[in-house]
Amino acid sequence: ENFTRVLQVTSRLALGASVILLCVGFVTFFYFEQNTTLSEHPTLWGKIVTSFFGSVTPRTTGFNNVNMGSLTLPTIMIFLLLMWIGASPGSTGGGIKTTTAAVAALNMISIIRGKDRTEFHRTQISDAAVMRAFAIILLSLLVIGSSVFLISLNDGDKGLLEIAFESFSAFSTVGLSLGITSSLSTTSKLVLV
Repeated sequence: ENFTRVLQVTSRLALGASVILLCVGFVTFFYFEQNTTLSEHPTLWGKIVTSFFGSVTPRTTGFNNVNMGSLTLPTIMIFLLLMWIGASPGSTGGGIKTTTAAVAALNMISIIRGKDRTEFHRTQISDAAVMRAFAIILLSLLVIGSSVFLISLNDGDKGLLEIAFESFSAFSTVGLSLGITSSLSTTSKLVLV
């Protein structure tokens, strides 16, 4: 029974985080890309479908239906976050996983509220799970940061934003690119691998 309860909490965490990420991605893509990549779509339905697809793809698939080089800076920043968080546990998508991000967010909310324990739907999340979430987050940022640093040593002329985008995409096995991958040095390509 306890295992079933943990599974239910994990499933709810993953589902809740996924819905939030889909909504945030959809709304921000629709808003920030209205006058750029979405202007190619004459119908509202086309803009909605493209925005929804744009909120899903950085977390899992790496497909793109717009010119990635034409994205606005705020959209690129949202894409970095979505790629970093990635998919839910049990899927083939990369990233730190939705449940890791959710546990960390719940812990921060608990701390802000002055609570001494992290809860979700009246179930306490173990201290070990909270520590594991923050360890995963720290390790992922160290790996991505090291990647950005090493690539900038060899290909700094490509731009920090582009290098960071490639690094986040590679870390999370997304496959999206702002178009610099083919022009990177062999050393930088090895770093991404």
